[in-house]
Amino acid sequence: MSFERDVELLTTEAALCEPPRASRLELMGPDRERFFGGMVTAAVESLEPGRGVFGFITDVRGRILASAAVLALEDRLWLEIPKGRGRTIIEHLEKYIVTDQVEILPLGDMASVRVAGPKSAKVLADLGATAARDLTGPWSHGQVEILDYQARLVREGHSPVPAFSLWQSSAIAPLMAEDLAEAGIPQAGIEATEALRIEQGHPLWGIDYDDSNLPQETGIEDAVDYEKGCYLGQEIVARIHYRGQPARKMCRLVFESGHKPTAGAEIEFDGRAAGTVTSVSPSCCDDAAIGLALLPRRAVEALPDARAQVEARDVRFKPARG
Repeated sequence: MSFERDVELLTTEAALCEPPRASRLELMGPDRERFFGGMVTAAVESLEPGRGVFGFITDVRGRILASAAVLALEDRLWLEIPKGRGRTIIEHLEKYIVTDQVEILPLGDMASVRVAGPKSAKVLADLGATAARDLTGPWSHGQVEILDYQARLVREGHSPVPAFSLWQSSAIAPLMAEDLAEAGIPQAGIEATEALRIEQGHPLWGIDYDDSNLPQETGIEDAVDYEKGCYLGQEIVARIHYRGQPARKMCRLVFESGHKPTAGAEIEFDGRAAGTVTSVSPSCCDDAAIGLALLPRRAVEALPDARAQVEARDVRFKPARG
């Protein structure tokens, strides 16, 4: 199936698409919400079962150790974090358990099946997952039955189009995906989902930013709750918010027609090195490639008319959000 057709499916219909490469953790015990609330930038202590939130797990310097989608269940929290970060995050969290009654476990046998597009809720409801119509809030979720499978249905919060993930055993998830395809849901390729992500300006941990970055550098403003209680690194994160600006900011890139550099290509601004391209994709709208990059404040402050160069070719950039 062509890139253009995949984009059309995702923006006008519904399609099966590649789920995020993720690791998953489970927090159990009566102190789980209070304890984890002290480790993450999002407000989790007020979450009711069936609700969720997105935040950053930060260290004492306010640096991002991982992004985390947090789902509140009746007796536990489920976390979706970047692939390969499970052991690191478990070890990090366990260092701060003193008298807290909390247990942190990997959900290594959990995978997901993703359905995205404006009609995804209707398609899923027609196949039995009627709760899809009621999951309207970001990261809201519920147990559903679909095509004789039991799964946790999650409404994604940062997708450029409406999207749902069906959390299921890693042994069962591929079978569920096959049956959903046989039931009539077409498949869209990863190139189209990447193009929509980059067009939206949504960066990913491990690709566009990492543990050297502060939350404000990502441009994901709703990942930080400035009214919540204390958490690790809060003083630094709050100081940047209230008194200053981050040294770098995530930007969207628009390359010259016919120019598509690879990730890692160096960006020059004002004759000086200003960063590297972190993500790149064909555009959903025209023949110009698009990308993401972290750029220094001096470049960002020159927006919206700022131009730079990549591989001796002009590139325009604008804020990742807005």
